[in-house]
Amino acid sequence: MKTTTQFMLAVLLLITSITTGQIYKDTIIEVKERKLNYEYNVRWSKDRLAKEIEIFKQDQFKPTLKSSDQITSLLNQIPLSPDPCRNGGFEDDYASWTGLSLKHSIEVLPIENGLILNPGIASLPFTGLSSGQNYTSIESTGLDPIISVASPSYPLQRTAPGTLGTKSLRLGNDQPGLGAEGVAKRFVVTAENAKYYFKYAIVMDKSHSDVGGVVNGSEVFFMAEAVDMSGITIDKVIDIANPTNPFINAVNNGSKYYRDWRCAYLDLSSKIGEEVVVMFINSDCARGAHKGYTYIDDVCKECKGTEGFIELELEGDGCINEKNTYAGNFDIPKGAVNPSISLDIYKSNSVVATNITPTIVSGTYTFDVPATTFPNQTAGTCYDLVAKLTFQLPDLNGNLQTVTQYSSNPVGGVQDGEISGINNDVCFCDNSQGAYCCEAENLVDNANFEAGNTGFTSDYSQTATTFPGEYNVTNTAANFGTTVTDHSFCADPVTYASNNKYLLVNGKTQQATSSTVWEQTLTGLEKGKTYKVCANFKNMPQCTFDILPEVTLEAGSSNTMFTVNMNPLDACAWQNETINFTATSNTETIKIILNETANGDGNDLAIDDIYVGELADPNLAITVEHDGLTKDIKGSLNSSGTTDDTLHGSCTEYHWYVAEITSYPSIVIDWNTFAHGNNTGSNLPPSASVPTATNWDLTTTFPGYTFSDNKMYIIGMYTPACECYDSGFTYQLTFNAKSDKKSGLTDSQQQAIIDAILNGLTPNKESISTEQRASVYPNPIEKNTVIRLQNDKIKSIKVMNITGGTIIDKKYGEDKNAEDLNFSKFANGIYIITTQGISGKTYTKKIIKQ
Repeated sequence: MKTTTQFMLAVLLLITSITTGQIYKDTIIEVKERKLNYEYNVRWSKDRLAKEIEIFKQDQFKPTLKSSDQITSLLNQIPLSPDPCRNGGFEDDYASWTGLSLKHSIEVLPIENGLILNPGIASLPFTGLSSGQNYTSIESTGLDPIISVASPSYPLQRTAPGTLGTKSLRLGNDQPGLGAEGVAKRFVVTAENAKYYFKYAIVMDKSHSDVGGVVNGSEVFFMAEAVDMSGITIDKVIDIANPTNPFINAVNNGSKYYRDWRCAYLDLSSKIGEEVVVMFINSDCARGAHKGYTYIDDVCKECKGTEGFIELELEGDGCINEKNTYAGNFDIPKGAVNPSISLDIYKSNSVVATNITPTIVSGTYTFDVPATTFPNQTAGTCYDLVAKLTFQLPDLNGNLQTVTQYSSNPVGGVQDGEISGINNDVCFCDNSQGAYCCEAENLVDNANFEAGNTGFTSDYSQTATTFPGEYNVTNTAANFGTTVTDHSFCADPVTYASNNKYLLVNGKTQQATSSTVWEQTLTGLEKGKTYKVCANFKNMPQCTFDILPEVTLEAGSSNTMFTVNMNPLDACAWQNETINFTATSNTETIKIILNETANGDGNDLAIDDIYVGELADPNLAITVEHDGLTKDIKGSLNSSGTTDDTLHGSCTEYHWYVAEITSYPSIVIDWNTFAHGNNTGSNLPPSASVPTATNWDLTTTFPGYTFSDNKMYIIGMYTPACECYDSGFTYQLTFNAKSDKKSGLTDSQQQAIIDAILNGLTPNKESISTEQRASVYPNPIEKNTVIRLQNDKIKSIKVMNITGGTIIDKKYGEDKNAEDLNFSKFANGIYIITTQGISGKTYTKKIIKQ
């Protein structure tokens, strides 16, 4: 009998929705020819019922929270918080949060549009415990008082699992009556809080969804919403009490629902630098009889979901290569079935391609995506990428519901990928990189042919068949019965993994002349400057009468002729040819010309990685030391000593020169004393004391050359143009004096020097110089040095290491004659500082970092 009574009571509860002694029934109310459902307490008196119905009708005519004037008025009343994450765990109770007193009295979709102000901004806390009243509380660690004792019970925590604090915020009481309450915060979005994380859990009644659990706008719900200052939604999270949500759990014979703690975030990345308002709102049912409350915790604390998540790790420079790997981590909840992962490629917020074949290993996935998967592969075309995880979970009706989790959540129903903004996750880059002969800027357009048949002209016509007199930009030499591998890929298959195209030429034979198979006109050159041209060539095999291509590389008025003769069976056997030319104007034409006069088969070649660039300044520097006791003079490349005796690149040719100076500052050389030499020998003047020439190494005392007392010498070095470097020329003037009589200085001059040391220079002292010159101090250095110009201002500064690499390159617009340079992040060694003054004069100084 007891069991039967309990069963009947459970049925009665389910049918009549008894809530703490209150019995609710449905009635239909007409408001302006609209029939609305309203639930009332059968214990209300007729007067109470009439009054409640009248209030309900009046609510239908009130502007909703989202009405423009309502929302803007409300938002501007919320104080601007200097810290968006202040008190995100509610450890300081309500500090930094603003209260929202609302009401859910309009049944409409989307469901949050049914909220009205009641009255809106209000002081926290809300303390109403009765039907229809607003309520908030600061909760402490422990179990929820309803779900923890329900049937079946569940240990739902009042604070977020894993939180570092001991408190949380509860929105809502356990009484019905259309009540809705929330908290809000207004702040400026930064990159650090662009994903505004939070955790929440909900306890709610089953409410009046339509048949099958279809939402109709009357239900109990929780909302997290971010809006701009005009009330436009930026992003939102909505959770509704209906049985089709597979993350909703039921207790007490289905009359009470709960959702365990969930990690979520609002994506604010489109509003960085702008003011936004974030609102957390809990709402009762819009028909009056069902209610719910929500716990909020760990606002601004980054977290991962426990209801399935997927992350996409975009690495590298964002350039799409021939082969691309995109990977990440994922997790599915307990009980999930039929999981699948796909990679969606978006263009302008629309999916244009999908890859559904990942490799999955222990919670990680990998997609191998060829470039051809992207619809448009033109350089400069960009896409967004989104990894999508789907799985199925049973809902309260026993039906399998499909759940979709994205690596980047849609914002307002729009998906824009991992990086905020449209079409900016990955791009087909302008691939101008290649294994060129020099590292300086390449002036050739489409120098590696990766952009296809563009940037050049030819006497030949372009076809895929590539018959004699035709060419093609391709990644296969199958038409020639052989294999050719891209020159850059051969040089470094890791750095140039995506390089695979080259120019294939089917050369004519038995013609009267030659044809230009590749031509490009360069502009922006500097007249009088020397430029280097490099190109790589490969000949094709022929069965009989194989003619090796004879090619002329022509640059301006310079040219070089050569025969291309590499192993045609070696796919990476490329022949590099170079030529230097001096620009006679700012425009020069570069040509590759093929001789067509020979008889036989063949005359076919591949061309790749063409380079034209200005020869680099070698920044030649020497140190000259004079020993006042022995009259010996030592010269050394770079600093004194042999540890840094290295020329630029792999160049080895140099020439020391020495001669007496008979006049200064207008330098006049006594050519009878001129000598020069290097590591292969020296050419000494006729008066040399050593009859046979000796080597002058990169550090040398110039053996065989006699330095006289009280003489000035010019000592310098010349290096011819080599590899990617222009010729170098430098010198120093040294006065060789051993005499105790301080020859050249009068007694009065000696005394003036001593006076300047002891008393400083005076304005009328003739020794004050107006010469333009540069100084660096300190030198050697450990961290900083200052370069200072005298009687000049700084236009630009370039610092290069001993191998010719540029580590600092700065231009100045302000009026300054000194600059502090920081070398702390650079290795110890020799550095060359080249300073350009506004006067046009160039100053070169060498420093040592130790």
